[in-house]
Amino acid sequence: MQAISSQNNSAKILLIEDNLEMAENITSILELANYDVLYADNGKQGVAVAQKAQPDLILCDIMMPELDGYGVLHILNHDPDTANIPFVFLSAKADKNEVREGMNLGADDYITKPFDSTDLLKVIEIRLKKNETLKTSFGSNDFNLSSLFSETKELKELEKLYSNRPVRNYRKKEFLFMEGQTPTDLYYIRKGEVKTYKVNYDGKELITNIHNAGDFLGYVALLEEQPYNENAEVLEDAEITMIPRQEFLNVVYSSKDMARRFIKLVSHELVEAEERLLNLAYQSVRQRVADALLKLNSQTQATHKSMFIQICRKDIANIVGTATESLNRTLADFKDEGLIEINDQGIRLLNQPKLERLLH
Repeated sequence: MQAISSQNNSAKILLIEDNLEMAENITSILELANYDVLYADNGKQGVAVAQKAQPDLILCDIMMPELDGYGVLHILNHDPDTANIPFVFLSAKADKNEVREGMNLGADDYITKPFDSTDLLKVIEIRLKKNETLKTSFGSNDFNLSSLFSETKELKELEKLYSNRPVRNYRKKEFLFMEGQTPTDLYYIRKGEVKTYKVNYDGKELITNIHNAGDFLGYVALLEEQPYNENAEVLEDAEITMIPRQEFLNVVYSSKDMARRFIKLVSHELVEAEERLLNLAYQSVRQRVADALLKLNSQTQATHKSMFIQICRKDIANIVGTATESLNRTLADFKDEGLIEINDQGIRLLNQPKLERLLH
């Protein structure tokens, strides 16, 4: 099934349903009511379609392959671009605990199969009207949902945080902060690379992110007023500006634009963490290595203007969440397949489209 488009610019509904017969029936009902319909036959595809198409409402089955409905809702609720889309569960069960679980996750409504077409359309109409009213009410106070998550490229308040401040030089393998420490500063990377990672009880690293020039570090702990929950170690000699905690908080609490900026950054971190958990749960090592190489390649080209990924194998393995031996075997396979080149300069992607296809 493909997206169905009507001619009257009606609301766009995303249907996530793995039962083809049920999906076709629901689509027919929605078409007759002049709704535009997008369709996904599993949860992972549904998340991707929702993030790309930004529908006006989502109808989602609960029991599905790849990713169930609860997982879909959880991910979309942590994405600022999809968090406010009305979300209605479809289920063949009427168990009270199931209903409660869905509502606790933030579902707007719940329809039990089989259902009457009129009931379905009434629920959709009510939820669309309520969401439109919500947008209007926020807009009347100059605080609408779209502007909440909009950010300009250069905020004057943001520049004031790090401009005209001393720069400290950090050498490779030096720490900016360690897990458990009390935060005292916001870190701004002017030059270089910093990795953030967590260590499990066996001492194994899992890299949570690679940060480059222009990135801020440590703001989550400052905003939550909690100790750091990860380590930040310099990967490549870096120039760092440190903004005192209270000055950062003063600007955030006094500036609506600055607050929006960091809300967006925190939301983005949550989305990335969710994606990493999904990848670890559902993707093979081969897929995770391909994904890591594509992301590292993009960062390398943007920050170093280089075609070669120069991060060491151990760190790539810690990004992927696998043993270095498994990474080496996968890289050797990719090299044999003509996907990458490996030499003294690092790793260079030779067939990016094929690596991207491995992810699907």
